[in-house]
Amino acid sequence: MQETVNIKEYLDIFKRRKWIIIIVILISLGLGGYITYRNYNSYVPTYASNVTVRINTMKEYEAELEKEKQKLKDEKNEDDYYSSSKSEKSELEEKTNLYNSYSSGAEIKNQNIASSYVGITQKEQFRKKVSALSGIKVSQLGSIVATQNEDMPTFVDIKVVASSPEITKKVVEAAPQAFNEELINLVKSDCVEVVYEPTTPRLIPRGKDFTLLKCLGVAIVLSIFLVLLVECLDTKIKTPKDVEKYWDLPLLGVIPMDDKKVKGAHRAKNGGRR
Repeated sequence: MQETVNIKEYLDIFKRRKWIIIIVILISLGLGGYITYRNYNSYVPTYASNVTVRINTMKEYEAELEKEKQKLKDEKNEDDYYSSSKSEKSELEEKTNLYNSYSSGAEIKNQNIASSYVGITQKEQFRKKVSALSGIKVSQLGSIVATQNEDMPTFVDIKVVASSPEITKKVVEAAPQAFNEELINLVKSDCVEVVYEPTTPRLIPRGKDFTLLKCLGVAIVLSIFLVLLVECLDTKIKTPKDVEKYWDLPLLGVIPMDDKKVKGAHRAKNGGRR
């Protein structure tokens, strides 16, 4: 026959051993309060800023093409531009067509570079370059993390987190150039261009501290465990059911205790003294 769980019995156990629960909760709350106070005093404000760069291996070719277009516009006025010599137009068109033929293949190459070398911002060599360009010590640079943009795979988002807005601003401004110099050494291509200027350093909001709640939860679980453990180790007979439970004997009857007679006998034994 399976034993049924008596909730009232457990409630009586917890009530009887309430001193264990109180002590454990008080100790846990005291420890949680100390940790919370220490975290509050050791908190250091941090600032974050982002910059977005694009990997473009055709950057130099695009700049040269744009320079030639601008040169033709400068040499001719707006009306005479379209009546330029055939040789000038054909040369420009030839370069444009050549650019278009290479651009599709270059796009795949750009994506591969962005995905393969996005982790170089974690390298010590990169941090040293940023330190040299920004004038900030390596130990003060903070966190520099680069991630490939999911929507535009050729774009790389660089996030800087540092202890002051001034340091954050200098580091985020130096990061694209340091990233470009590292890629020049690795892929032999000047291919990094800034597409979105660095954002203004913003203070990162302080997260909520749930240390006290966590300690309270641990205290409740631990106190319940200790109460049940102490109860299991306690072999004293306290109730009639304990006789049947521990001795496996049938209970014939119970003699009630008269508290008044017990107290009177106790006084008589002590000579009537209270």
